[in-house]
Amino acid sequence: MLHREEFSDLTPEKKPDSVSQQMIDQTLHSPDSTSRVEAVRLISDEKILSNIAENDPDFTVRQAAVQKITSNEILVKIACRDQDYYVRLAAIKRITCGKTLASIIIKSQDDYYICKDALKSIQDNEVLFSLVEILADREIASAAVCAINDQNLLARIARSCNDFYLRAVALKKITDQSVLKAIALNDDDYYVRGLAVLQVNDPEFIKSIAFSDPDYYVRGQAVSRISDCRALMQIVLTDIDNEVRNKALDGIDNKKILLEMGSQINDPVLSQKIGKRLTEL
Repeated sequence: MLHREEFSDLTPEKKPDSVSQQMIDQTLHSPDSTSRVEAVRLISDEKILSNIAENDPDFTVRQAAVQKITSNEILVKIACRDQDYYVRLAAIKRITCGKTLASIIIKSQDDYYICKDALKSIQDNEVLFSLVEILADREIASAAVCAINDQNLLARIARSCNDFYLRAVALKKITDQSVLKAIALNDDDYYVRGLAVLQVNDPEFIKSIAFSDPDYYVRGQAVSRISDCRALMQIVLTDIDNEVRNKALDGIDNKKILLEMGSQINDPVLSQKIGKRLTEL
């Protein structure tokens, strides 16, 4: 086995280029993969490294070769084709161009972990945004959304993406209250609207949603954000959904309002719940 120190200990007279290359060639043909890794570390020729990276039977040798390759074309080929995850990862880590990494992700959608690794290296928000529109795999597209930090691009996804799940992922990262309110009012998916309600900070807006949204889930999410006992009483008295009314009742901690509300209710089940709530308080 050829060690670095053995090579460096040779005197200049004993290690001309031809001898050095001969030693490297001999070691590359060694049945011992550790020896071949050591030989790879002494090679700088891109063509030889590429040949090793594509053909050596041992993944540690291929990985060592990849770590010295600079050609994006070769790195992309290895990142997309090698059978070993760590070799593909080594290729990914050598690439800095966002568009090149995006091309690998598009070709490798059946390899979730490699796609996630590639996404971590993409710093260009526009490239990430373009991936969200192209990717067929929801989990990888979701990871792309999570990697975006541009609020305008996140708002575009939250407002217009066809997949409600991706809209929700983008929504969780949005801080602009006007965008959140627009989504809470207009999104066609109840879950997305409910999620937006949980992020809005305007108490009056939240109350309006609690009284007006057509879906009980969204109204319930709004009710969970209301501390105004008078508003909660009105919801108990008027909402058509038992779950929403019960959630509103659970939020009332004012005995006077509970007694007042009890005098206006003819529903025996709800009256019993009001009595229980008074006992709890």
